[in-house]
Amino acid sequence: MKINRRVLLAGVAAAAAIAGAGPGHAQSAGKTLNIGFFPVVSPVPIMQAQKQLEAKGYTVNWVPISQGLPGAASALAAGRLDMSWGNSVSAVVIFSRSPESAQFVGQSFVNANVTVVATDSPIKSPAEIQNKKVVVSGPKTASTLFFKIALKKAGVDPDANEYFVSGTGPGMVGVLDSGGAEVVAGYVPYVSDMVLKKIGRVLFTGSDAIGRAAPGDGFIASTAIIKSNPQAVKDVLAAQAAATDYVKSNPDEAYKMMAEFAKVDEEAVRYSFENNLIGVAESYVPDMEGIVETVQVAQELGFAPEGVDLPAYAKTFNNVDLASEVAKAR
Repeated sequence: MKINRRVLLAGVAAAAAIAGAGPGHAQSAGKTLNIGFFPVVSPVPIMQAQKQLEAKGYTVNWVPISQGLPGAASALAAGRLDMSWGNSVSAVVIFSRSPESAQFVGQSFVNANVTVVATDSPIKSPAEIQNKKVVVSGPKTASTLFFKIALKKAGVDPDANEYFVSGTGPGMVGVLDSGGAEVVAGYVPYVSDMVLKKIGRVLFTGSDAIGRAAPGDGFIASTAIIKSNPQAVKDVLAAQAAATDYVKSNPDEAYKMMAEFAKVDEEAVRYSFENNLIGVAESYVPDMEGIVETVQVAQELGFAPEGVDLPAYAKTFNNVDLASEVAKAR
């Protein structure tokens, strides 16, 4: 894939934020949790408001991550984070470089990765995306993967395009608006922002690309805390499930909270859910089958590090036991 390394918006504060958690702090006390998060649509702001973890006696340090899941992976491996929010599929790719450091333990949403084209673009299908300028958040992120899967299934070469790395959702909006690219392989709520601003239209979602509910976002836990304090992980998963339930039972209030958290208009979050660009997962247990099936295609597309069998790794990286226990207890 040709990558133009023009970084349109760079997040540099995250390294300092993660460092602020302090080496060794993550497992220093059973009632202290350092949890990384991204400013995207997630149940995190609802968890912060509901304070179920605090009610159980935990002190929770919510650590903002602005440079992407690779930064969170480094922090988890170094013991600076206990858990982090992230995409289930891209996590398999990223953590396969440090396979013993963490596991994906619980999901909230499906889909979330969406390809948008400029409003006046003549493109009507993935097969027509050839020799185009495409903006992505990163060369091997989930949104890029689902974009490439759709092109592969359409019988065209995903690498016959010029890719520009934005790194952030707001950056993608700016690139499309300026005419710097005709196609965006992005994620909610920013793709909805493009539609609402009438600068883009949705071409397909991650679910469209793979023909089933696309594995989405949830929590990744360090192997260290899974081994030393599995109850703490289950308590986080229970709080996550309660917060995700709130999205279903109180959508209006939940949309407001998630919009403020992601720093977008509420309508962008509402549009994302009401138009199935993102949805609540049927089960909060990791979708092992869907993740393995998706990373099999990722392997074929060259997303795996050299010598790594992504489908085999996904079966060990995804931990369904803890979330299953929480589900039975609810």
